This record gives sequence, C-alpha cells and structure tokens, in this order.
Amino acid sequence: MRQIILIASLPILIASCGGSGMDVDSEAVDPNEVNQIDQNIIDAANSMTTEIGGKMFSIPSPVQMSLLLKDEVGTFNEEMITDPENVSSFTTTYKKAINMGVYGADLGYSTIFENNTKAVSYLASVEKLSDDLGIAGAFDEALIERFIENGHNQDSMLVIMADGYREGDKFLKDNEQHDVASLILTGGWIESLYFATTSYSQNKSTQISNRIGEQKSSLITIIELLEDYNADEFYTQLIDDLKELKTDFDKIEFNYQFIEPQTVEAESLTIIKSKTAITIDDETMKSIISKVEAIRNNLIG
Repeated sequence: MRQIILIASLPILIASCGGSGMDVDSEAVDPNEVNQIDQNIIDAANSMTTEIGGKMFSIPSPVQMSLLLKDEVGTFNEEMITDPENVSSFTTTYKKAINMGVYGADLGYSTIFENNTKAVSYLASVEKLSDDLGIAGAFDEALIERFIENGHNQDSMLVIMADGYREGDKFLKDNEQHDVASLILTGGWIESLYFATTSYSQNKSTQISNRIGEQKSSLITIIELLEDYNADEFYTQLIDDLKELKTDFDKIEFNYQFIEPQTVEAESLTIIKSKTAITIDDETMKSIISKVEAIRNNLIG
C-alpha cells in the first residue's frame, strides 16, 4: 500500500519552551563528550508532537523560533529577554510554571546566539523553578556542569538542555500533573511569540511575519488547553487576554496553493506539498504586537 505524507511549506507550530516531544539519545552522556544533535530538533521547519491529558499537540523544539530570528535578525537582543534573577519573585505554582516556560525560551534563545553566560544563568533559574515545582532531578547540578563543560559546542548544549526538559516532562506526565505541563508549554509559547513580534517591529521580515501568522492554530490550542485545567479559575485572566488576542488572529488570511505531488517509487511514497500565503494587514499586526507584549509582561511581573 502506498503511503501518503502531507507536508506543508509553512507548518503550524506552537513555539514553546518545548522538550515535550523532544527525541534525543536516551543513553547516559559523558560530560566531556561532544554530542551530535539530531537535526530534527533544531530544524526550524520541523515540528514534533507531545501529549497532555490525552490530547496530542504539534510543537517545535525549544530553539526553532530562535533559529529563525538568528537567520533573519542575526544579532542577540538582550533587551528582549527576561531577567533570570527574577526567579525568587514567583511565589505561586502558576507563576513558577509559566515562567519556567518563559525561561526555557530565553535559554534556547541565549544558546542559539551563543551567549553562554546568559544561558547558564537561565539554566540555573530553571533548576530553581523545577525544584520548586517538584520536578525532581530534571535540572540538577550535574546537568548544569555538563552544560558548562560543553560550552564550546552549541550542539551539545542543546542536547543537554533537551535532556532536562525531557526528564521534567516525563515526571509531570507520570504524576499526572498535566496542568503544570500545560502552563510550562504556554509560557514558552508566549515568550517565543513575543520574540517574533518584537523582532518584526524592528525589521519587518516577511519570514517572521509568516511565523507569527502560523500561530493562529496554536493560539486556539493553547486557549483550549488552559480551559481544560481552569477548574479553580486561576487562569481566567490569561484565557480572557488570549481570547482578545485571538480576535486579531481571526483577521489573518491564509491562502493555500497545492503543488503537484512528488512520488518516490523506491519507497512506495507519495509526498503531497502545498504553499501557504499569509496576509496580515498593518493595523492587525500592530494590535497583535501590542497585546502580546502586554500579556507577556503581565506573566513575568
């Protein structure tokens, strides 16, 4: 039987702190060994899947948005990331989980732009939050030491970072803490979207604009996910803010153009491709930029 694979030129990605669907070598890693990272982890055009509470989500690796920004912008913007020293100000589970996701995105951004000093600071803050959230052993001193010792090799640093998030994600799922996993995912998604909107306001890149537009489906998923775990109404304000943001995303236009399928006879494979044109008018983009900044600043404050 011939297999059918659907490949979109502009896949819909949830930009997150990630790690949930990360696929890296599970064997123990020598801290002095140079690790080679799976290109699927860092390819900005590839997404992975994760499961929370029986629902499957398509997510990118922790670094996909940062890779795009490095290609399109090229320079590290320290003003765009949060202060890792603020970790002590987060006193509720909600704030700790959300900002673990935020710090995860900042960690990926700093690593991709090879700012190792910042990256180590974020990793230490993530360790503190993971301890507070009871994610035992995900980010410990041994992992941080591995990260520092491999500071000369970006690929190794990304693998080590992925190891921590994978272990944390596994712990949360094993203990059915889907609400915490959802908040971490949300925090990373919002921070990465903030990276994109801030960068677009500075250089008006079409590629960044497209990536922003792609988040339309991701936003719907995030809202649904938060509503599933809002029994105590701790997330009501965030949900309301995201629904208000959705009114702008609903104005984004998508036009799909299908391309002639590609057949790979040797593998009995047919690849169906498409191109997606995304249109966001200036007024809508300005509103999205403003609302994303307000939501993000409220979360980190």
